Amino acid sequence: MKKRLLMAVALAIMIGLIFTLNGCQSDQKQAAKIQKIIEEAATFEKDFATNQTELNELRENARLIYIELINLNINDKDSIKQKIEESYTYTEQQQLLVKDAKENYQKAYATTLKIEKNINKIKDDDQKNQATLLLTIMNERKKLIGSYFEHYYENLKLQNTFYQHFEKENINLESLNEQINKINERTQEMGEIIQAFNQYTQQFIEAEKNYYQMN
Repeated sequence: MKKRLLMAVALAIMIGLIFTLNGCQSDQKQAAKIQKIIEEAATFEKDFATNQTELNELRENARLIYIELINLNINDKDSIKQKIEESYTYTEQQQLLVKDAKENYQKAYATTLKIEKNINKIKDDDQKNQATLLLTIMNERKKLIGSYFEHYYENLKLQNTFYQHFEKENINLESLNEQINKINERTQEMGEIIQAFNQYTQQFIEAEKNYYQMN
């Protein structure tokens, strides 16, 4: 009787061990799938980052044109017209690049969202919580970058309005100053948003690293 009891206990332990190992293997399987999905999303993030680099270059070129423009003699109509035309060109190029950046980020976000179904299959609570943190951070990044794009489009509109005022025969300096202040405020807000976005990006990288270390 005692021997049978020991065998039953041993069998129960073995069964429990098998379930534990299967659970571990299942979680490792989900981790591998999550990693693959995030790597796929990273290709779109890379394109998005390239867009940002190009946008930074265009903004810098537009800024230099802007400085040249406001330093021109107010009666030098030909030079003013030339600089304004250059400015419009940079604005149009930025609009196209912002559109590309928005599309690339949306692809990255939509791809990363696929990990949710894998997270739901994770057995270990700690691992599930850590993986869920990835989704939380990702959604915060999405909110920020959405706001950034909205600010960017608005800023480009403000710049065009500024140049339209500059084209008028009778330039209203008060109106120009008002436009400049609006542009500066929006530009500062954009900088703060992208800074917060980059901080969340770093948090995502750390959370991802911690999750993989748990497997």
